[in-house]
Amino acid sequence: MKRRATPGDRSRGERGAILVQAAVSMVVLIGFSAFVVDYGVLWLSREQAQNAADAGAMSGAMSMAHDDPGIVEQSAIQVASSNPVWFEAPSPVVTLACPPGVTPIRCVRVDVHRDGTFGSSAVPTIFASVFGLASQAIRATASAHVAVGNSTNCLKPWAIPDKWEEHLPVTGPWLASSVYEAYVESGPGAGSPLVPGDGYVPPDPDDAGTGLTFNLEIGLPMTLSFADPETSPSISPGFLLPLQLSGGNTYEQNIAACNGRLSSIGQSFSTGTASLFGPTDDGFSDLVDADPGASWDTATNTVQGSCAPVCASISPRLVALAVFDVERYQWMRSNNSWGCPGVAPGVRCVQVVNIIGFFLDSVTGPAEVSGYVARYPGLVSPDSPSLSEVSSFAPAITLVR
Repeated sequence: MKRRATPGDRSRGERGAILVQAAVSMVVLIGFSAFVVDYGVLWLSREQAQNAADAGAMSGAMSMAHDDPGIVEQSAIQVASSNPVWFEAPSPVVTLACPPGVTPIRCVRVDVHRDGTFGSSAVPTIFASVFGLASQAIRATASAHVAVGNSTNCLKPWAIPDKWEEHLPVTGPWLASSVYEAYVESGPGAGSPLVPGDGYVPPDPDDAGTGLTFNLEIGLPMTLSFADPETSPSISPGFLLPLQLSGGNTYEQNIAACNGRLSSIGQSFSTGTASLFGPTDDGFSDLVDADPGASWDTATNTVQGSCAPVCASISPRLVALAVFDVERYQWMRSNNSWGCPGVAPGVRCVQVVNIIGFFLDSVTGPAEVSGYVARYPGLVSPDSPSLSEVSSFAPAITLVR
């Protein structure tokens, strides 16, 4: 005789089915958690590793451009290691190789490991270990390039003449006391070439010409003195012309802070008037006073003891100067025939052939300051003329991979 199922039998069967369903649900839930949580950890760790590689490459490239080349690897490793990847420092490996397609001049590549190689440990999983996956291998790479800068957005409203070959009165070295003389400045022969006359060839992408070069002039002591653009003072290495930069800022504002507008090699600027003597004198003093503890290290040709980066991104006493075509300027001045691209005809002007850094060491007289030729962070404008690396004082640091 067949036994009829009781309510208790059905209850036990339902409980068994629920247990099976619960077990299946748990497996699905763990699998879903492994996908969501561990996949999220994977992507977060990858982002952190990439940030570490980017920071390390940029730091190494900055050391290559502005500091002792011997600390490039140390700088890159230190910065990359200080960026944890899933709560643990990664293992960075630094090489000086440029990626394909990048001009092989100066590059820093950083490979960040959190994959169990180069002394690193892989990122542990949280839920995926149930399925036998105990860790995830994370790796990232970045390359930074030290390019030849041809622009800046922080040019001070000052320009100095480029370097020339000294032939008059006799051929000799280019010194602080040298005077550029290529044309007769006054009298019946005004504008006529002097024979012999001093020689000047501007720099270009292939050659430095006679101009300033990094290896010879970095750290060169120089005294800058305000030159009245409306008269004809002797053009010496410290001959400082005030500039009227583009934009709505005043001359004083352009001294005190960055203009914010791109100023590039190849551009021309009109020069100011004698009325700018006072603001120039005040500007020199204000910039020196803005970073009183800074000094110039003649051994490394770098700024030491600055208030930067707390008070500013770089020392307020480190400024960008325009370097102008000295032959073109004296020809226009001696012929009283002024004309520069982008400047109204007949307006006194200069044409920029280089951009250098200059550290303001001390105010030595009215509108006069002594200092040192220096590097200055540059930018790259694809629409402006470039220079050869030998002429560049404004390296531009860019991530290229």
